[in-house]
Amino acid sequence: MRKLGNNSRNSILLSGVRLGAALILLLLLSAPGLARADAQKTAILDRVVAVVGDHAILASDVGDEMRFAALEGNEPPADNTPQRALERVIERTLIDGQRALQPGLAEVPPMEIDKSIAELRAAIPACAQDDCKTEAGWQKFLSVHGFTPAEVRDRIRERIAVLKFINLRFGVAARVPNPEVQKYYDQVLKPQLERSHAAVPALPAVASRIREILRQQQVDSMVDQWIKGLRSEQQVRILDTAYGNGENGP
Repeated sequence: MRKLGNNSRNSILLSGVRLGAALILLLLLSAPGLARADAQKTAILDRVVAVVGDHAILASDVGDEMRFAALEGNEPPADNTPQRALERVIERTLIDGQRALQPGLAEVPPMEIDKSIAELRAAIPACAQDDCKTEAGWQKFLSVHGFTPAEVRDRIRERIAVLKFINLRFGVAARVPNPEVQKYYDQVLKPQLERSHAAVPALPAVASRIREILRQQQVDSMVDQWIKGLRSEQQVRILDTAYGNGENGP
């Protein structure tokens, strides 16, 4: 299971292997056309930095997560740390474990992926330099950041699937009564607009948007509690102190 995409390609189940091993052998390929043992390519090494149940998270997984965060540019570079990236990988690993119990629950049509990628291409500020509106410009931009279009597509597909799964599981339980909408309008939205000297719309014009904001806050809170329970059940362990403080994360 790769974060927002294809973590399974680089993940190893640690059955029969000491979980505290600092280095693990991932792959050993023979050089094409050569039969001699000394002609084998050098083994590619990676290290396990965390374990979620029997699922290993590798340093390369965290590195890929950081690269994708940098690609999107949704947070300051100083906040794109290995610790924060690992936490995101751990959460998606836990969620994907639950998704696997209900296959097909959150299918993602290709058109949804296409739409999300188009929105991503339009939203990334650095994309303007490579004219990401064109396929050639988009592929050039991805190449500079070490991604292929297929990898980005896989990540977007998983992201949409995770969001759908969460909404199907928790969205139906979120309820926002009218008094809460009024309270948000009076105590949050209206004061913010007044401080910025912006026009204050009437409540009916923004009620649906306020309701969705509050609903999402409820879902986020329920998901946070759910993730905490999953972490405990799955025995999340951080093995490399550079990424956290050990058992159950930083």
